[in-house]
Amino acid sequence: MNRHAQYMSRRSLGRFLKVLEGSGELLHINEPIDCALEAGCIADKLVKRGGPAVIFEQPRLADGSISQFPLAMNLFGTRQRTNVALGVEEPSEIGQRMVGLMKPDIGSILRAPWKGLGLALQGMSMAPKKVGRGACQQVVMAEPDMTRLPIPTTWPNDGGPFITLPLVITADPSTGVHNMGMYRAQVFGPKEVGLHWQRHKHGAEHAAEAGDGRMPVAICMGGPPELIFSAMSPLPDNLSEYEFAGLLGGKRLRLSKCRTNDLWVPAEVDFVIEGYMIPGETRTEGPFGDHFGYYSLADEYPVMHVTAITHRKNAVLPATIVGLPPMEDGYLGEAVGDAFRPVLQFQHRDVVDLFLPLETGFHNLAIVSSKQNYPRQARKTALGLLGAGQMMFLKSIVAADQNHSVKDLEALLDALDSKVHIEHDIQVLEGQVADTLAHDSPWANIHSKIIIDASTPTKDDPMFGLELNSGPGELFAEKVSLVDGVSSVRMLRPSIMVVTTHIQGGPRPEASMESVNEEAAAAQRAHIAKLRDEIWSLDGGENLRWLFITDDDADLSDEDWKRRLLWQLFCRFDVARDLHFDDDKTRLAWDATAPIPSNNGPLPVRRWPAVTLHDPIVEAKVDAWMDKEGL
Repeated sequence: MNRHAQYMSRRSLGRFLKVLEGSGELLHINEPIDCALEAGCIADKLVKRGGPAVIFEQPRLADGSISQFPLAMNLFGTRQRTNVALGVEEPSEIGQRMVGLMKPDIGSILRAPWKGLGLALQGMSMAPKKVGRGACQQVVMAEPDMTRLPIPTTWPNDGGPFITLPLVITADPSTGVHNMGMYRAQVFGPKEVGLHWQRHKHGAEHAAEAGDGRMPVAICMGGPPELIFSAMSPLPDNLSEYEFAGLLGGKRLRLSKCRTNDLWVPAEVDFVIEGYMIPGETRTEGPFGDHFGYYSLADEYPVMHVTAITHRKNAVLPATIVGLPPMEDGYLGEAVGDAFRPVLQFQHRDVVDLFLPLETGFHNLAIVSSKQNYPRQARKTALGLLGAGQMMFLKSIVAADQNHSVKDLEALLDALDSKVHIEHDIQVLEGQVADTLAHDSPWANIHSKIIIDASTPTKDDPMFGLELNSGPGELFAEKVSLVDGVSSVRMLRPSIMVVTTHIQGGPRPEASMESVNEEAAAAQRAHIAKLRDEIWSLDGGENLRWLFITDDDADLSDEDWKRRLLWQLFCRFDVARDLHFDDDKTRLAWDATAPIPSNNGPLPVRRWPAVTLHDPIVEAKVDAWMDKEGL
């Protein structure tokens, strides 16, 4: 695809769809498809098969009628489509442009001023431009009704339909500076929408400062793909999402004023939902099948009252589905990581490379390769990253050598096996900031963090040359398989083992566990302790440094077992509650079994949500239809 086509693809959602169609990357489904469960199931299966983007031309609404608006999904479901949407060969080009603006080569520009022309043009493109009526206001819905829009319900236990690619616009009550964030929005009814902005986000800050009056809110959908990317990007506070979108698009972003409030919204979006929220007014929002692969817990969030809905003449509503990875958000998340790596490297000079695996929901694990020119430099790098914007939500960081291949799982296992002394190289930071969506944390928004130093000590480090035991090896697995309670076992490396076990009365993937069960929870803790101690007590167990324990719903013989295991290990444990060291702290047992809710353990376990699984009847119907269509 040439650069012109890429440029055109970014001017509107419609043009982007035309580019995808021209390259054979767009599937039109012309028969009626239910917005509830069916559309999301199809999109999920297309993502997992590396399939095309899809437009549902006749999305069926809850009342059985057909929406007048097409529904588009899986727009960014491959790395290639994401790059096309951004107009780049590699997302790192975006970060390099940002670094160029952050630190221009003043000396070079002074010697040859014409070299600064490109930089100046980039800077000029970032300033948004206010215009009159935009394309987003070509049609005004006579009676605003959210239920007439093809907003999907993607998982059986979702609280209702959710806008999953929203561009939520708010303004600072003091300065008037606009913010555009991506906070999911639940449709409660024709004129009520739930706003899931977490307390760490700008939307929540604006609401907290709004006083007692109404605070204007707008939710946009569609438009140039760079808007979606801007809304979800971890931008510095002195760079607005509107400015960043201009930088991405290479053209000033056009803004139009809302009809019923004073907010300015991107003029080229497909839909604008205008309204207001009243500070202090909340409603139960959720559950929602989220990117950790579990349903995020229902909670109280602000309510938006809809005052107007406007749209383009040929509007298309974009949506995505998040849940058990890999999902479409994985490609967007990887693009964000790749795009901002040059910026991160500029701000943290020790960082060589960084990877946030999509299987761990991005916030649960970061693998960083670091310079290691002086003792403990890699640890310093890891600590610095925990204060870098949204990386404050990270639960686990593995810091490795600068030549470490961060995206290679085998290399990660090699580093854990050959580099890490459990007693010296693991640091636990207790009681830190957590993502609101972290269901495994003992308390909302609070959990502990772990830093694993898997780097090679420098020659002047007292750890230099300290030998590691070789581990018990493959034959040890046969002994472990005979231990009571072990369902399956696999040696990942000579000193690293994973076992699966059955937890009596424990949470099952298909159902949430809402109530505490102190007796069953105590039995689970006792079962894990007994299993751990019996394995450690076997001949050779003294050399088993890493023992991972997880539920027996993990099939260690499955083709994709490594991806599944990575998800289970990092999305089912709390650092302070579920990591168990032996008395000498030379061995670590990592409990990644789904915990039973409890208030009486060493640390609490909150309600445990179900895994995002499709409705079996709907899934069977979709599978049969896709087989018939050859998809």
